Amino acid sequence: MVSINSVLKTLSDDSTLVLLDTIALLGLDKDAHMGKLGLTRKQYYSRIRSLTNAGLVTRQKEKYFLTSLGKIVSFYQHRIARALNNFWKLKALDSICNEALNDPGFKDVLPNLVNSLIDDVEMREILMKLGTPPLKTKLHLVDEINIEPYIQTDKNRNERYI
Repeated sequence: MVSINSVLKTLSDDSTLVLLDTIALLGLDKDAHMGKLGLTRKQYYSRIRSLTNAGLVTRQKEKYFLTSLGKIVSFYQHRIARALNNFWKLKALDSICNEALNDPGFKDVLPNLVNSLIDDVEMREILMKLGTPPLKTKLHLVDEINIEPYIQTDKNRNERYI
């Protein structure tokens, strides 16, 4: 069984991310691009093995391809990269939202603010949907998922958060 931890641990290495992107874009012959990626033979195969063990890559007839899970992970990895390209705009938006939390008129201004700061339509839609209370107030919505190992308690405020 593949775990979230194993996938994230695999993706935490920059060279492995580049290798995953290369496989996503080109497929990958068994030994192709090893030198172009700046990896030794051992490093290359170690990363291929970790991608395979994490369920992200499979080999068919001497060529590597993304698995279905690998395609989904690659898709969202690119979404995260797009969000990081807008990091300072998102940071500014957070700062403005935190300052205007108690302003009743702010709810009407928020869509215009998001539209003016964020060019990416998909990110705008996500941000507008997330204009709801933080996750810590919605823990009751995920009772069917075992999240207890990830929850911490702030004893000073008697709040639980992830």
